[in-house]
Amino acid sequence: MSSARQTASRDSLGWGASSRGRKPRAAPPRAARELTDLAAGGTAGEFDLVGSADQLAARLDVARRSFPEDPEGALAITIAACEWADGNQAATLIARGRTIEGHIHLHRGDTRRAMARALEAERLLDDVDEYSAVAGCELAALQAQVAFFTGAYAQALAGAERAIGLADACGEPDLRIFARRCATLVLGNVAVEGFDRRLDETLELARASGNLWEQALTHNDIAVHHESNGRVQQARRSIELALELAQQSQPNAFALAVIHATRAEIELRADDPARALAEASRSLALIAAVERPNPYLLGATVRAEVVARMQLGQYEHARQAGEGALTLLGERMPHTRSMILAAVAAALREAGQPEQAYEMLLRSAELEREAFTEITELRIGLERAVAQASRASCESRALAEKNRELARAHAELERRAGQLEQLQEQLLDQADRDWLTGVHNRRFLARKLAGPAGDDAATLLSVAVVDLDHFKEVNDRHGHSVGDRVLVRAADLMCGVLRTSDTVVRSGGEEFLVLMPLTDPDAAVQCAERIRIAIAREPWSQIAAGLTLTASVGVATSAGADDLDQLIRLADARLYAAKHGGRDRVVAA
Repeated sequence: MSSARQTASRDSLGWGASSRGRKPRAAPPRAARELTDLAAGGTAGEFDLVGSADQLAARLDVARRSFPEDPEGALAITIAACEWADGNQAATLIARGRTIEGHIHLHRGDTRRAMARALEAERLLDDVDEYSAVAGCELAALQAQVAFFTGAYAQALAGAERAIGLADACGEPDLRIFARRCATLVLGNVAVEGFDRRLDETLELARASGNLWEQALTHNDIAVHHESNGRVQQARRSIELALELAQQSQPNAFALAVIHATRAEIELRADDPARALAEASRSLALIAAVERPNPYLLGATVRAEVVARMQLGQYEHARQAGEGALTLLGERMPHTRSMILAAVAAALREAGQPEQAYEMLLRSAELEREAFTEITELRIGLERAVAQASRASCESRALAEKNRELARAHAELERRAGQLEQLQEQLLDQADRDWLTGVHNRRFLARKLAGPAGDDAATLLSVAVVDLDHFKEVNDRHGHSVGDRVLVRAADLMCGVLRTSDTVVRSGGEEFLVLMPLTDPDAAVQCAERIRIAIAREPWSQIAAGLTLTASVGVATSAGADDLDQLIRLADARLYAAKHGGRDRVVAA
């Protein structure tokens, strides 16, 4: 998996459906636990948010810290908080609530709702007199990630740096860690200079805070960075530290699932598919325990499972794992589903099922187009919002840059589509080729027998049916492995003496068919004679001591190729005449 996919799939962001508008309910474990600690004096129940603005801000801090592990509980906090703040005309707190909702939606993969919440929060903050560094940091972090997922990488970098700067200016340790955690997705994927230093800063802050969960995820990010740069042993040391810290902290299925998914990728990089499969299975078990699993983490982990099973030769299990994940994802996240389909196609191709692999690649291409359309729509929406908020002088430059980015994205899509077309052509050609000799097979011949169309029907065509004499004795005396080598060499000899316009087809065990378009009877006989002579003169004893071989050939010519089947039957009848006439000869009429 590329470094861009690695960071996104194992970071605190994910993909999935949103639950915006759902009635607030009791918070699941982490949010409930933090709220209980916060309300130690009993001044407020878990979601009884009536109180001061400071109490509400503290509860929003809980939602910000807990949403990766407990999105449902965090969302319930933000919804209730926004209801209270709206009644008390606290615009900054509403903006914070909307921003954290955006982070939750993005964590579930709902980029549209995340972008809508970011725009709403930005409008609210523009209208307040006193600027909040906390609200600004949370919003900048969200805007950076939305920009990243919509392909606006320059805007994403600017937003990530702005979020870190605001957090550092605020000085709150948890906010500084949060800003860097969000920025990791952007900075790691665009390979900015000094990314190692950024990771070290996050680790120092996490250690100073005593937060084992944050320390574990930071070691995970460091392991991802090592693995993406091929430093397997360093990646293993970092991921072991991450797992040890995660196990020491309070139960956190999400963090453990991320860590085991990273270990699976590391073991794949280390060429140990058995261990990679074990780690992917552990991650998937943790993901399955969640009511609404993180779809992008699910997709990346299943991809690792498919690759591991493929390397272990478990092609059918690899296909089943991929299909199962596609069913679970439903219509969500076309790019993730395309990634899984590509891995399944590779498994099918390795399993010798090129036609099924070809079908999977077609499905993958369709999903890539769907994902591109979705991203384009989001980009257009984002561009419009930026243009409306910008001055006229900035509007033209912003739109021009977005158009250039869109053009580059379109060029990239065309490049990938071209690669896909090449793969499709290769798979189609493989499906039409004999697995042993490499010449065309009966499937190819069946399509030819379906009937030529258009001008081809009036084309002069000659057909030769070639049969290796006494081939059964070759297998009986020397074994089938020698027989296979003889068939391969015979096919090579035929291809070597024919024209580029002629086509060789292996139509049976030791029988070959030669299609010779625009070839009159005399020329066809000459081609057949070249085949017969090449086979008779070949030093077959180099394959097996005492081995000799000849071939019999039947040739037929038609002024029109409208009935290829009849022409082949005529050539076949003449082949039998050659056999009865003593073999090692060509019979044409």
